[in-house]
Amino acid sequence: MAHANRPRRQHLHEQGLDTTIVIIPDAFCRPEHYDLPVTSRRALGADIVIVVQNPSTRLMGASAAGVPAGLYDDTANARVVVEGLVRDGRSVLVVAHSYGALVASECVKGLGREGLMGVQPGGVVRMVLIAGIVPLEGQSLNEAVNGRLGIGPPDDVVGGFMYHKQEKLAARFYSSLPACRSLEHAGATNTEQSVRSFEERLRYAGYRGIPVTYMVTTADQMVPVEL
Repeated sequence: MAHANRPRRQHLHEQGLDTTIVIIPDAFCRPEHYDLPVTSRRALGADIVIVVQNPSTRLMGASAAGVPAGLYDDTANARVVVEGLVRDGRSVLVVAHSYGALVASECVKGLGREGLMGVQPGGVVRMVLIAGIVPLEGQSLNEAVNGRLGIGPPDDVVGGFMYHKQEKLAARFYSSLPACRSLEHAGATNTEQSVRSFEERLRYAGYRGIPVTYMVTTADQMVPVEL
């Protein structure tokens, strides 16, 4: 039911913000996983929306040569993007999904807008953690979740990458969709994730120094509310 007194949506430019949104994906998720929210956000007036590719998430068809990337590789990769925007004077909103919260927390070190006031105009203004997993400093994702992720243990580990069957990915990532559509999405946007990314420990708790909005997803089939 529509409400006559509902406030009009404001575009970012109407709010006086020159804001770039950087999305840091969940484990097992390719950037295409976020096509719908990216399109929606752009329609509402976001000037720039960037979805980073975590190196620890294997690209479709990529070879398994070398040591798989881990959390620290993901952090370095995301930081190049975020720091580059900050140096360009942009206000940056970092949106992180589940595992992406670890990457976000690490990569924003020294880039908070408040800490950069008087030094340069840009900075990270906020982190939005969607069903984010936020370990303490010195904890890995595995230690923080302690086996409580809804997807359960991987069906196989090959070449340092965790593999889950598409049916399981579909049921956990797309639980609100009909089975045929969830399988289609899982096949197109989900892939394998490196073991290292779940084992490397958080070195910097960025959520302590930058404003955070935490979105609790009570119907989520992957991350229990207590996490």
